[in-house]
Amino acid sequence: MENALEENARQLEVVEAVKGYNPEFVKSCYAVGAWIWAEFTQRLSTEELEFLKGLGFRWNPVRKVWQNACGVKTRRSNGEPRLKYQVISFSEN
Repeated sequence: MENALEENARQLEVVEAVKGYNPEFVKSCYAVGAWIWAEFTQRLSTEELEFLKGLGFRWNPVRKVWQNACGVKTRRSNGEPRLKYQVISFSEN
């Protein structure tokens, strides 16, 4: 149970950091299991990309999303994680 609480706490830290940087970015973020994914329709500036990378986001060229594992170690998946895990959208509130 404590592990799940730690994962949730890390997710909230990441989302709050994104919200503090640019509240509009939160609309592009969602949780997939213990990970945070960010999917943007617009091209990001170099500064915005550096911010995401500094937070621990990495580009996934297969799924075309920015992903932050939030400290959770997992093996590579050939399947679709959005079908396996609960997906939760974040609002700007």
